[in-house]
Amino acid sequence: MNNFLKRFIVLCSFAVFPAIAFSATDLTSTATVNVTSDTASNAKIMAFNEARRQITTDVLSKYSDSEKFNELIKNTDDSKLTNLISSTNIDSERLSTTTYSANIKMTIDSSAAKKWLDENGVNNWLGVEDSLPVDKTTVVINITDGLRDWIAFNHAMQTEKIDSEIKRISENEITITIPVTSRSSLISATRNLGWKSSDSEGFLQIWK
Repeated sequence: MNNFLKRFIVLCSFAVFPAIAFSATDLTSTATVNVTSDTASNAKIMAFNEARRQITTDVLSKYSDSEKFNELIKNTDDSKLTNLISSTNIDSERLSTTTYSANIKMTIDSSAAKKWLDENGVNNWLGVEDSLPVDKTTVVINITDGLRDWIAFNHAMQTEKIDSEIKRISENEITITIPVTSRSSLISATRNLGWKSSDSEGFLQIWK
């Protein structure tokens, strides 16, 4: 999908299909740590390594093939995980001669994390779930015929009165969320267009 078509889709989403909106990715979590070592300095280093690994696991396991992800992080050293963190905040910090404790809040860098997962062959959908409410479901649409496919797909949603939210546009894929209650209606409407659908890792895939 070329850049012109991407921009055109975005403009159409606002001008022609007002029910569609965009949302940001939230990849933040907090770990509570309490570590004892021979010195407070070493305890703090160990605590941050522990928090970083726990938060990376808590956040990214929701957006990837969990079995492959668990194997990957088990074999990844702490220095590599440091590169995945975009920001860190510390609260309730306590320090003694041999112990360090705190609530450590970290945000994962979405681009760095996706690159890491992709390079290691871990299927992922970063930017897809984005703290998805329980009443929403994710749909990944494969657009093979550019604007024509997109217009046909949107016409089907409009006909069924399905509200949607664009989450991501990448190459020939557009990811949206729709109400769970509209899932069967969307499958039926796109099937009438000759499109196919399947469940894949907890989200709906649609293609021609």
